[in-house]
Amino acid sequence: MRIHSAIVAALTGTLLLTGAGPSPDQLVADLARDANREGKLVVTVSASWNQALLPRLADAFKRRFGLTVDLQVAPVAATTQVPLEIAATKAGAPPTYDVLQGDDAETMAVVRVGGAVPIPHWEELLAGINPDVRAGRVTPRQVSRDPFTGTTFLTQANIKELVYNPKLIAAADLPRTHAELADPKFAGKFAQPPWTAHWETAPAVVQDRGREAFVDVVRRAGKNGGAVLPENTAVGRVVLGQYAFALAQDTLVRVTLGKDPQAPVAGALFRDYNLESGIYYFVRTRTPHPAGATLWVLWMTTPEAEAIWQPEVKGVVPYGSSAIDVAWREGIKSSRAPIAGYLDSPQLVNLLKWEQTAAGAAYFQEVAKAIRGE
Repeated sequence: MRIHSAIVAALTGTLLLTGAGPSPDQLVADLARDANREGKLVVTVSASWNQALLPRLADAFKRRFGLTVDLQVAPVAATTQVPLEIAATKAGAPPTYDVLQGDDAETMAVVRVGGAVPIPHWEELLAGINPDVRAGRVTPRQVSRDPFTGTTFLTQANIKELVYNPKLIAAADLPRTHAELADPKFAGKFAQPPWTAHWETAPAVVQDRGREAFVDVVRRAGKNGGAVLPENTAVGRVVLGQYAFALAQDTLVRVTLGKDPQAPVAGALFRDYNLESGIYYFVRTRTPHPAGATLWVLWMTTPEAEAIWQPEVKGVVPYGSSAIDVAWREGIKSSRAPIAGYLDSPQLVNLLKWEQTAAGAAYFQEVAKAIRGE
């Protein structure tokens, strides 16, 4: 049996080939041949991405591997799509998309029900597709980490922080901790999103003070805030001067300044904890196009793909080498602020897993209500 057929079989759940095999370049070439035989591929990107990016991504991808497939790049909101994909996986139905992306919690939810397929020979294939991995500038474990190793691949990240208007409040006057959001001096002066990401990686708070006490911290801050708004809307209101600051991701600062370098907006980190949120791509279980899906997932980790989407999206690749990536890492280092992603420690990985349980889901529903002051 040829190696490329073995990989395709493994991706569809019928075989896992082990042992030494052909070179990374041969593995990639064989997958490209199989992708052309499959004839079609349906992949996703974030729903917020500009439609003008999609044909550029598609053309570059097909050109890189010499593909002639019918490629559809669909902007999809993982928040709404992931529950549908989980239901399809549990029902044994084919996926809507060959490839899906999601944040840490969404990715864990899909992996937990067997909705993402491990990629055989992923390290060799990654070296054959990503020149930074081949050259040793990036290690495979920077791209795919436990507990998702070889199954999901990190392509982007952001940090949940304070986004503020320097004309309304000085950096030194911002709350230093999440608990300080309940201080009366900030009453009505800030907005936060309805989702729990800004709060949920507070393992030390949860462990030391108890979960119910932590919900009370969130509730006091929720009652003290001015509004609960999506992050992009809240940042727009901050720029307009309606709020002094908002809880939002750092990407929105770069997006805003990219549109107007004089916009009154800046970012600051909490001194207690800050979440680094990852975005991961993965091949869906029972995809009819496993070879093409594998190529897309791994290609989205490359500098070539990043150079297409990053100038407009302004997202960061944590292991990337662009000016945005380097400045982001240097900013984190110089801030000395406590920043951690869900995969950075066993404690946080366990928290991520617990969130997917019935007890975890119920708890974070309470946190979501507390954000609204309820």
